[in-house]
Formats: sequence, structure tokens, C-alpha cells
Amino acid sequence: MKLAEWLSRNGVSRVEFARRIGVTPGAITQMCNSDHAWLSRDTAELIARETRGAVTPNDFLPPS
Repeated sequence: MKLAEWLSRNGVSRVEFARRIGVTPGAITQMCNSDHAWLSRDTAELIARETRGAVTPNDFLPPS
């Protein structure tokens, strides 16, 4: 599942999610708006943990 979809389904704002995982709101916006957003392994793990596995590192790979 894409991060933007998870945020919408769960009623979590980008600002709130950024605060939860310790990144800037701009970073979350970039991840939501770009198919090619780069993120570190640590950030990917934080996202997976915060979304309880609904958003995984593979969800950030470009479409094939």
C-alpha cells in the first residue's frame, strides 16, 4: 500500500505522521507525491513499524 493511501485511510495527517517517525513534513510529502522518492533503510523501517506493516519498503520501489 502506498503511504498516501495509508494516511488517508487512517485519518493521519502528513504532519502528524512526520512527527511520529521523526522526519520533516516535507519528507513525507515527497514520499507521497513521488514514485522515485529516496528513503533510508531506517526510515523505511520506521514507516513499516508505524503502519504495522501496511506500508513496506517495497511500496517505495518504482513501478515496473
